[in-house]
Amino acid sequence: MMSWYRDIKCILAAESELWLCYLHGKQLHNRTLFTKVKPPHSGLFLQIVKFLYVLFLDTRFAKTNRSLHPSTFFSFVGSANQLASLEQTLASIERGGERSVVVLNRTVLSEKEREQRGYITLQLSPLEAVRVAVLFFRRGIGLYRMVKAIHPVSVRWHFAYFCNVYKYLVYFHSAFSQNKPEFVITANDHSVPNRCMLAVAHHFGIKTVYLQHASVSNIFPALRVNYAFLDGQSALDTYRECELNQPSTFRRAPIPEVILSGQKKHLKRIEKSPTNILGIALNALDDAVLGIAFINKLVEHGMNVRLRWHPALSNQEKQQFHDAFSKSSKVTLSDPKQEPISTFMEQISWLIAGNSSIHLEAALAGVMPIYYELMEPDQPDYYGYVKHGLALTASSVDEVLMLMDRVKQDEQSNKNAVRYYSATYLTEWDGKEGQLVADCLMKISEGVQPEELPGYVSFYDNK
Repeated sequence: MMSWYRDIKCILAAESELWLCYLHGKQLHNRTLFTKVKPPHSGLFLQIVKFLYVLFLDTRFAKTNRSLHPSTFFSFVGSANQLASLEQTLASIERGGERSVVVLNRTVLSEKEREQRGYITLQLSPLEAVRVAVLFFRRGIGLYRMVKAIHPVSVRWHFAYFCNVYKYLVYFHSAFSQNKPEFVITANDHSVPNRCMLAVAHHFGIKTVYLQHASVSNIFPALRVNYAFLDGQSALDTYRECELNQPSTFRRAPIPEVILSGQKKHLKRIEKSPTNILGIALNALDDAVLGIAFINKLVEHGMNVRLRWHPALSNQEKQQFHDAFSKSSKVTLSDPKQEPISTFMEQISWLIAGNSSIHLEAALAGVMPIYYELMEPDQPDYYGYVKHGLALTASSVDEVLMLMDRVKQDEQSNKNAVRYYSATYLTEWDGKEGQLVADCLMKISEGVQPEELPGYVSFYDNK
């Protein structure tokens, strides 16, 4: 009767809450945003209330069938960016006639869109919610002590994230018990739900598959899946640097078989941009006030600007941009939740951003990326785009304007630099990366060895 509890206790003994809530539990000192920006629900009491409230929202009380039928492939999608990286592969698997189940967080798409695509919303039954509460009350005090030792803000600002580990462990334990998949697929290896899913899959002996959804850094966790479909050599080199980022306890986590399969988001290549619009992409760490001032300076020099913010940006910051530019004839806004990245790229000739993987997406789309920081970063050129020749760099508005004047609108990034980050660039698989991944997975499920597949490399080669 309590086998679920014994299983989860075993999982947590191998990989504690601090490792499953990896960025907050093990990399808080490297994440400026997490230690300097106070969340709206601060304090231990409000953090617990937040956890319980979200647990209530994620619990289904109506007697609806979750349709977790047995399948070959089980995929979890935690964000819009992850979905963009998985969509082509999921569609190819479906066309191939394989049985699959796709589970989404309720915030990724509207309920209508999820139903139209046949996706399942991540929801717990009342019994599963009770199991989460049992874990919280049995382990909560010990968790509090562990979290308190990390950083002064950990308990007051982030305790709910650590508590969410219990929700996701219970959900995936129950889901896999019903679904019995052969493979589980994720496009993220460092967020709480994705890491919990992988931990449960490892415990059950289910094969795990990782599709990289954005550029990676050496603060990421050690790559521990059965099959890793990485974008290019850059990601593999970086993950080799992450080997120490894992618990010292024994856990059932495999060394990955790696296939370099290119960047998987669908991006239409622009041969020559018909516009003279400058695209600006701001990430969650960028200061909105500085961003507005920077854009105003460009407008003063006669530039037409299209601003796109990060999907995780707060409503308050988004409102600042609307207030600043709603009446401007020179500045238009691109909401990432409404406008696909390809549509955004089709409208611009240059792309300016700081530490963001959107530089790679611009280069793949045929748009010239320019690296520019609004304020001094913790780690300049975080992904090495400037170092490896994928992006140009500027440190002032005047330098930005000089680069734009110098660079022809049809000039693109260095081919070898782009291919270092996306192995399929300008190859026969360019634009069909999702199909490539699906083909490889279906062959693996039929017994083909990874070494026989296109793009295979050994994880330990040249280490």
